[in-house]
Amino acid sequence: MITLFTTAKDFTGIYKTIQMNALKSWRFISSDIEIIIFGDSKGSKEAAKAIDAKFIPNIKYSPYCTPILSDLFYRADALAKYPIMTFINADIILPDNFLSVVKLASDTLNKFLMVGYRWDMNVRDSIDFINKSERVKFWDKVQKDSIKHACTGIDYFVYRKNQWKNIPDFIMGFPGYDNWMIWNARRKRISVLDASNLVRAIHQNHDVPTYMMHDKKTG
Repeated sequence: MITLFTTAKDFTGIYKTIQMNALKSWRFISSDIEIIIFGDSKGSKEAAKAIDAKFIPNIKYSPYCTPILSDLFYRADALAKYPIMTFINADIILPDNFLSVVKLASDTLNKFLMVGYRWDMNVRDSIDFINKSERVKFWDKVQKDSIKHACTGIDYFVYRKNQWKNIPDFIMGFPGYDNWMIWNARRKRISVLDASNLVRAIHQNHDVPTYMMHDKKTG
């Protein structure tokens, strides 16, 4: 089994809808998946309770009020009860076959990094993944309306626990860390697997927020 971890924006407006859609899709895959939500954004505690996830509020933040990537990874390694880790953005809906693809990778390779393109789509309504007809309707819409993003759209990273050391203090919300993850894996001769054709990860479109400085304390 695997541990998924993420950090979320405030659960307000459209972000409440799309982030809850993402979280519910992860939980629907399996009740045994461990999910960790890092950060004290508004509504995160309640969202974690709703999907039976761990809530870890105290993390390190940048001056832009966005989390520090290395802190998330190191804390996730320390907390996770499973050997396979997945860092994923909180607006990504995962398909039902995600676990089977991860199992194929982990059964085949000792060390690996599994990534994939995302598929962009406008989603404005809540999705009940437990309801079979609603779930089928959503994935039918995905086949018709989702658009494959460029190679810059990498929103999930699957790997073995404690695989990464000396991660730079990348700031979430700014570019660079996803390319570094792939570069670092290749530099260490760790197999990089492109699961784009197997995992249809859906990014729910939204505006890019403007990060404003305030008195958020580091954890």
